[in-house]
Amino acid sequence: MSGTTERMRYAFERSEDHLGRSWPVWVLAILMYVVVAWVLLTKVHLPDPMYLVVFAMALIIVVITLFKIEWAILGLAAMIAFTRPGISFGAGNVFHVSGFNIALIGVWMVYIVRYSADIQLAAKGPFVRRTELDAIVVIFLVLVTLSMLVGLNKNWQAVARARVLLYWKEQILYFAWFYLVVTLLRTPKDLRRFAIVFASAGLFVAAVGLYNRFGGAVEAVHATSEQIEAGVIGGRGEGAGTKFLGLGHPNFLGAFLIMSMPFWFFGVDHLKRRWHKLFSDGAILLGFLGLLFTYSRSAWFGVVAGIGMLSLSDRRAITRIIVFLVLFAVVAQALSFAYTGVGVTDLIAMRFEQLNRSDFSARPAIFASALEVIANNPLTGVGPGAFLWHADNSMVSGVLLQAHNLLLNIAAEMGIPAAITYIIFLIAIFRMGLRNLRAVAREPGYGFIAQGAYAGFFAIAAQTFFIHLFHHRNVGYALYALLGIIVALNRMVREGQLPVPRGKSGEPGRTGIRADSVWVEP
Repeated sequence: MSGTTERMRYAFERSEDHLGRSWPVWVLAILMYVVVAWVLLTKVHLPDPMYLVVFAMALIIVVITLFKIEWAILGLAAMIAFTRPGISFGAGNVFHVSGFNIALIGVWMVYIVRYSADIQLAAKGPFVRRTELDAIVVIFLVLVTLSMLVGLNKNWQAVARARVLLYWKEQILYFAWFYLVVTLLRTPKDLRRFAIVFASAGLFVAAVGLYNRFGGAVEAVHATSEQIEAGVIGGRGEGAGTKFLGLGHPNFLGAFLIMSMPFWFFGVDHLKRRWHKLFSDGAILLGFLGLLFTYSRSAWFGVVAGIGMLSLSDRRAITRIIVFLVLFAVVAQALSFAYTGVGVTDLIAMRFEQLNRSDFSARPAIFASALEVIANNPLTGVGPGAFLWHADNSMVSGVLLQAHNLLLNIAAEMGIPAAITYIIFLIAIFRMGLRNLRAVAREPGYGFIAQGAYAGFFAIAAQTFFIHLFHHRNVGYALYALLGIIVALNRMVREGQLPVPRGKSGEPGRTGIRADSVWVEP
């Protein structure tokens, strides 16, 4: 008993010493609480009580950062589905600051102070991890900033200027989030936890999206033929749940899902216990059902491309994919009949028959309008987020908010040099994902991360041929979380924290562990 008391006393004294050395962190946290509370209570009208919940989540994450940085980044990954709710102000209430923005900035501020004051934290690694992509990222951000400055001069409307600043702010925060992920995922254990939390956030999105769409199934059964042709059947329209998440449009809900579902799909290899495997199987079915009933053709194309490319790169995945597809087809057909009275094949055929009547068929005209904007502003573009003020809206019905293609939109808004730089950035990420796949695809516990990240990245890259992913800015944080997973895993493989690839003879490579940069044989 006395020994336990002594250990508790020692731990308490040590914690007091630790907190005493980190007093600037506590001062910073209190100031952040005061400022945010003052803004919320005096300057901002929150339209929904749930927004307060999101801001409370952000502040909790900042507080967690005071104790353990690794927990804070897991909190951000769990909150990634709530990156939309926030406050808007400025001209036309265009400039938006979300709860996730505040949490991300808060974590960075606390991390900077803690890294300066806490010797133990500083000993864990460099302040920011260097990557192979640093030069490309710096060049891209410089080009984006130049485009923003030019865009402020080209767009004289106050609303347009606020929108330019908004999308520039998001590009900066995307990479702030990316480097936070790459830096704080120091060990394979950190990476595995982060990947699982990220996938769990996607599972939540799938559940909300599926509930939202099935909730409108009764009305859809009695809908007119015009409503059915418009995609109302199955609840394709925006609902309260997905609208709050900022993922109300099916294309962007689908984008979020295809980034996270491969982690569940290939996580079956890792979750071997009976109830773990049952949970994983349920997550797989739920996620793919959520994707199916978004009726997003671009998302369908993306996931087929991603899973198909993975099966070509790893032939052992083919059998698993075929078995899953058979099971999924049976469940999807049963649910579709139960809730809509129409078979899955009929629903899919209906969506593709709508090509001649839907906005999807307007893609060639939209792309032509984007090319015209690029031709008129080839070097710096028209400014981040300013596409709608320069596009030729006479070519299609409605207002063109974006180019419906990621690379065309970057070229139109930020210039051709920025688009080329971003293509190089994506190619480098793709090569890292492929190296990860070759190195650890069959490694128990970590192979599913290499497979899932590779399939998810290829799938989302394919989908962006038909949508501009960053038009709904919250989806961008999910994408950069995925990119951070790929880059962090690649670094761990190169540093020897995970097994190296097998040799040509088939003999396994060394499987030692690096300890303080020294190779330790098992």
